This record gives sequence, structure tokens and C-alpha cells, in this order.
Amino acid sequence: MAERSQVWFQRMAIITTIAVYILIIVGGSVRASGAGMGCPDWPKCFGQWIPPTDVSQLPADYQTIYKDRGYANVIFNPVKTWTEYFNRLTGATIGILVFITLILAWVRRRSDAAAFKASLAAFLLVGFNGWLGSVVVSSNLHPAMITTHMFAALLTVAVLIYATTRSWSRWHRPDSIPTRGLSFALAIALVLSLAQIAMGTQVREAVDVLALNPQFADRATWFAALGQTVMTHVIFAGLVVVWNAGVIVLLWRWASQQKVLRRLIIALAGVILAQVAMGVSFALAGFPALLQPLHLLGAGLIFGLQIALLLALQDARRAPVML
Repeated sequence: MAERSQVWFQRMAIITTIAVYILIIVGGSVRASGAGMGCPDWPKCFGQWIPPTDVSQLPADYQTIYKDRGYANVIFNPVKTWTEYFNRLTGATIGILVFITLILAWVRRRSDAAAFKASLAAFLLVGFNGWLGSVVVSSNLHPAMITTHMFAALLTVAVLIYATTRSWSRWHRPDSIPTRGLSFALAIALVLSLAQIAMGTQVREAVDVLALNPQFADRATWFAALGQTVMTHVIFAGLVVVWNAGVIVLLWRWASQQKVLRRLIIALAGVILAQVAMGVSFALAGFPALLQPLHLLGAGLIFGLQIALLLALQDARRAPVML
């Protein structure tokens, strides 16, 4: 039976991982709504710890003060400001959660040094991503900085999942399934997913440009306007889906006696199907703003589920004991 400290660590690591995913969808919502510069400075917002709710709470010359942040001809929008502020609050909450996770891992450092090191790495990554958030603001939402910010969040997810699975019971490995070959196939699926996410960021950058162009006020024209950029993303998505489908079939055979793993596999298949459906919706419904953060969340979930399954396979190779 697991020790109390182990159970508490597992729960906190999972909660922290979920919080990072919430931050991913909140960050995606910020970008989809154009609220990225809702707070033109950092760590304060318009020079205040609690953002203003009305333009009367700002200096009369605020547009001049923040003209280099795009406010020269933009009127203060409280909705965008508080959307960005909520994004920052979510990030701060994750900082607290990952610190608690680190403390719980430190208590168990002698019995599980690897989980402690992973928790420490996650803590440092959250701090780095917090600093990177300030760079995103200071760069006036430079696309490369936004993409780096997102991939740093995915790396944090991977490290947290590793820290969590390190403290799980070992997985059972049936002799009929070659885990080495399956691990290789799953690793390729993971690389393909990361490449697809990178292509998706290119599409998103192009979408941001169109959104600012008055000639493309009608979202229905966006898919055709994106041309080769979005078509490459679509074609590569087909390869990703086919490869993952094959891996899922093999994983299902390997996990025939393991309920936890089967749930992970079902979740992976479900998220991939949802991603395909959203991709079709982008083409047919003119890039609905609501689906943009959900599509980003789906990509992050696929990445996380693949990491969890890959770690389970690696664990099974080391110690084939029944779960």
C-alpha cells in the first residue's frame, strides 16, 4: 500500500499538471480574443496590482504612455485587460502549486530521488515560463516568444507527468508484446505530434496577421487566404492520425489487462478524433474563435497522454510486474 506521503505527492503533482493545462487554454483564449496586451506592462497592469475596470481609473494620457505597446489609437478595453490579468493569476497559482509539489517531493527524496529531481525541474521551468511571460509582454507579443512560451509549458507538463508516474506501481508487460518496438513507434508518434504543433503555431501566426487586416473581416475567407501554410498543416495531420491509429491498436493489445492504461489509450483516441473534428470545423465554419484555445488544449493533451504512455512502456521494460 502506498505511503501517505506518496499519495499526497501524486495528487498534488496531478493537480499541478491539470493547472498547467488550464493555463494553456486560458493563454489560448487570451490570444484568440486579442487580449495579449490587455495589460501592457508586467508584473503590474497599467502600473497597478489590481487592474482598472474603467478608463476613468487611468491617466488621461495613458495612450501616450503606452503607445509603444499598441495603445496609440486603441481605447482601453476592461474585458481584454481582465482576461490577461486572469491569465497571470492562473500562472501565479501554478507557481504556488508546483512549489507545494516540490516540498512533498523533498519529503520523499530519499525513497524517490528521481521524482524529487523532476519536481525541482518543474519548479524551475515554471519560474522560467513566468519570466518568459514578461518577455512576451515586453516584446509586444512577438510570435516567436509566444511559441517558446507554449513549448515551455508543454515541457513542464512532460516533467510533471514523469514525476507522477515515477511513484506509480510498475506496469505489467505481456510477453507477446515487444515493448521496445512499441516504445519506438510511440516515440515517433510523439515527434510527429510536436512537429504538428509547430506547424500549428505557424498557422496561428498567419491567422493573427489576417485578424488585424480589415480586408479579411469575414472569417470565412481565412482558410483560403492561408493557402500553403494551412494545407501543409492539414496534410501532415493525416499522417499524424494514421500513425497514431496504428500505435493505439498496438497499445490496446499490450494493455489488455490494465484498466488505467486502457483509459489513457481511450482518452488519446478521443482527443485525436476531437482534434480532427475541430480541424474540419475551422475550414467549414471560418475559424471560430471559441475553438482556437480548445484546439491548442487538444494538442497539449495528446502530447501529455503520449508522454504518460511512453513512460509506462519504459517502466514495463525495466520491471514487468503486474499492476
